[in-house]
Amino acid sequence: MFDKIIKENQFKTKCVIAIYLLIFVLIGLLADIVRINARSLGEGLYQLLTFAKFPLITAVLLVVAALVVCFAILNFKRILLNGNEYKEILQGKEANAKERELSQILDELIVAANLPFRPKLFLMEAPFMNAFASGWEAKNSLIALTTTLVHNLSREETKAVMAHELSHIRHGDIRLTLVVGILSNIMLLVVNYGVRQFSVRNSRQKGAQMAYTLLAILQFVLPLLTLVLQMFLSRSREYMADSGAAYLMNDNAPMIRALQKISGNYAQSDFSQNDNPTRTALYIFSPKEMFSTHPSIENRIAALLQK
Repeated sequence: MFDKIIKENQFKTKCVIAIYLLIFVLIGLLADIVRINARSLGEGLYQLLTFAKFPLITAVLLVVAALVVCFAILNFKRILLNGNEYKEILQGKEANAKERELSQILDELIVAANLPFRPKLFLMEAPFMNAFASGWEAKNSLIALTTTLVHNLSREETKAVMAHELSHIRHGDIRLTLVVGILSNIMLLVVNYGVRQFSVRNSRQKGAQMAYTLLAILQFVLPLLTLVLQMFLSRSREYMADSGAAYLMNDNAPMIRALQKISGNYAQSDFSQNDNPTRTALYIFSPKEMFSTHPSIENRIAALLQK
């Protein structure tokens, strides 16, 4: 059953990435239709897709996206940990008892999951309780925990959080989250830039005017669409990671207690204003309930109690 759900999530992943790529190409083609001043949308699309007119903006957009994705893959650790002091806990070189405990917990989970890799482990200075996992693939993945989290959770609760993040890596969620986050930001930047740069004068053809109008509409629709797509993917993955943590721990209680304590920590104060926005969708917990990529704590606990 567990493998079946993972396969269903992987299929959803491929569908969403395909949708992102289609939107990406559509944005480029609309901008190119304005650029070539096409008489109609149909004629402009035909000219661009048959290369009668070279789709310059579309090509540049795809190249830039590929370069940004490559840059993010090579520098994801620095990007995601930026804005906070952090330290990598190196196996065998732990500086104190707490670091040794965290390293030992990770080793226990790797044995329990029978994994051939060991994610890098980071401790991040932050006044809030949270954690995240990231990476392009399992062998270069990382798990980051905030100092407030490790100082306020019990050993078993901390282990449950680390098991949750390790489950994200095992399920292949980290690559998707990295790529989707990058593509979403690039799409929004391109649409906003295109609307500002292109001016539709009276001399422009109807096709160019229509393409410009669609770009202007996308400027408002895309943020909502990308949020819906991210929610569609991420919410099911959070349930899966919670379930994976309960499976590795052979107990759902530590994960439930950890979620309750983390949620209570955020209820005391809003820490999100001073945080790195690139980590928002990666965290184990998001304080913004209604439009969050994460399901509510109540629903996550209810799902865990059914395990």
